[in-house]
Amino acid sequence: MDENILLNIAATMSHSRANGPGVRAVIWVQGCTIGCPGCYNAFTHVHEKRTLVTPETIAEWVSGLEGIEGVSFSGGEPFEQALAVKMVINAVRKKNPHLTYFSYSGYDLEFLQRSEDKNVTGLLGELDMLAAGPYMHSTRDSGLLWRSSSNQKLHYLTAAYNESQELEWALGSPVEEIQFDGEIVHFSGFEGGGSKFFRTIKKEFRQRGGNQ
Repeated sequence: MDENILLNIAATMSHSRANGPGVRAVIWVQGCTIGCPGCYNAFTHVHEKRTLVTPETIAEWVSGLEGIEGVSFSGGEPFEQALAVKMVINAVRKKNPHLTYFSYSGYDLEFLQRSEDKNVTGLLGELDMLAAGPYMHSTRDSGLLWRSSSNQKLHYLTAAYNESQELEWALGSPVEEIQFDGEIVHFSGFEGGGSKFFRTIKKEFRQRGGNQ
């Protein structure tokens, strides 16, 4: 494995039910040139160094997690670090061949399939599922499964999953999710500015400020 290839990571979550089938480890990559207006993860857009990690290091982390069904990649734009993400999947698969792989992308599937970059098409070949398409605020719908606007589509790339499972997933996958690891509160979800969690926090801050 080429130790010079590093994945630039914005954040991780060890166990999530809001980012793909079942319980999954989630990796948010840093950097996205699409920059959809209204994106919930705008802090991940700029291509700047956050946390640079080798694929093998990520594989070690994932292999130490119990009770996960797979790994999901979000961002940021995973396909703008296609080689590194692909190498992460290969490294994880060597340690645990039973996990599945889900990725988000602001690019449409057809655009990715037409890419002349072999790393992009190679990454597609490693994934079991893809949630694809740019976020469009005009078609925002928080009731969708693992996506935020109705133009975005779920694609089944292998036989690991299929469309008939969507109802079951929808019943078990939260729209927003909060996890505390003992030091940091991690938040993930598809409500954006409409998040009940953020509205509650803002209300609490305003009330405390008024009482000081």
